[in-house]
Amino acid sequence: MIEVSGNIIIEEGRLLLLYREDEEHWEVPGGKVKEKESPTEAAVREAEEEIEVRVELEKPFYSGEFHHKDQIYLWHGYIAHLNGDPEIKEDRSTDMKWFTSEDLEDVEVAPNLKMIEPSLRRILE
Repeated sequence: MIEVSGNIIIEEGRLLLLYREDEEHWEVPGGKVKEKESPTEAAVREAEEEIEVRVELEKPFYSGEFHHKDQIYLWHGYIAHLNGDPEIKEDRSTDMKWFTSEDLEDVEVAPNLKMIEPSLRRILE
């Protein structure tokens, strides 16, 4: 099992997502939890690495397992706030956008977000 952690960043009723062209889906900033690192530490580090912004974690939103490409992942998602303006820093993301609840209907999101999409829509409204 691979443990990953991510940031659910919501401002003015919109969710920040990054597009992964190699995976053909939108995802929240986040990634793998390193050895001797907590999921919360990973969420903060990954945001800095991916969008050049330090985040403040407000609270845990969801922890659960999902399956993707014959691998099981344990994902921790945290409601987070930005301290600055995000910019794409890593090459693996090719776009960054803010999405409303309605916008999510028209895009492919990462497997971990599909699990919580109904809850995400509620908090975006």
